[in-house]
Amino acid sequence: AGGYQQTKQSPLRQYVEAYTFSALLGDVKGLSVLDLACGEGFYTRRICSSGAARVLGMDISAEMIALAQQQEQADPLSIEYQVGDAAEMQHEQCFDLVSAAYLLHYAVDNQQLGEMCTRIAASLKPGGRLVSINENPEQPQTNYAAFSQYGFNKEYKQPGVNGSEIHYSMVAGTQLIRFEARYYTRDAYEQALGAAGFKEIHWHGLQLDPRGVEALGEDYWSAYLDNPPIVGLEAVL
Repeated sequence: AGGYQQTKQSPLRQYVEAYTFSALLGDVKGLSVLDLACGEGFYTRRICSSGAARVLGMDISAEMIALAQQQEQADPLSIEYQVGDAAEMQHEQCFDLVSAAYLLHYAVDNQQLGEMCTRIAASLKPGGRLVSINENPEQPQTNYAAFSQYGFNKEYKQPGVNGSEIHYSMVAGTQLIRFEARYYTRDAYEQALGAAGFKEIHWHGLQLDPRGVEALGEDYWSAYLDNPPIVGLEAVL
């Protein structure tokens, strides 16, 4: 958990991921927000600081939630955190917005993917939005040693097979951490979301913060942005 937390300091996280995600979330002032796969609260705290009226962060990892709660105790923002599984969650009150930086591609099979989408829909008010950063289903499926310059690489185990493993290796300071995501086609995501009741589904390309160009130059970003491993996903109930 601590190692993964350190990866949020990378240029990619700051100048591409966070910049893209913030643009997709838009104005959250006065909204109730459920932040799924919240980890140590990196985006949860940003959403709350941007004026959301109520924020609940949920993650399946007790270790990640412990880190989030430590930050809340040190700098209280009135955020509530819970350990929970997005495929099984139930909430007494619905939310205006569900945010999820890296969630759906952890479903182990199509059934669990559908369960996640169904639970997310049940957590939203009519007209509510899901905004997510997700594996890019249209990235050519090969191994990406070129991404080592950005501190990570990924390996597809069974290209083109829904639910097949994607192995990630990521540098966190002096530590190497490994974890698995899952591959799903664009159709698989859209079918699961549609079956859950989402009527509008939009895929969004990555955006680069101009400050990233100022800090590292255009050439630094080309290998990543020319073949983006992640993509924005928005769905309206």
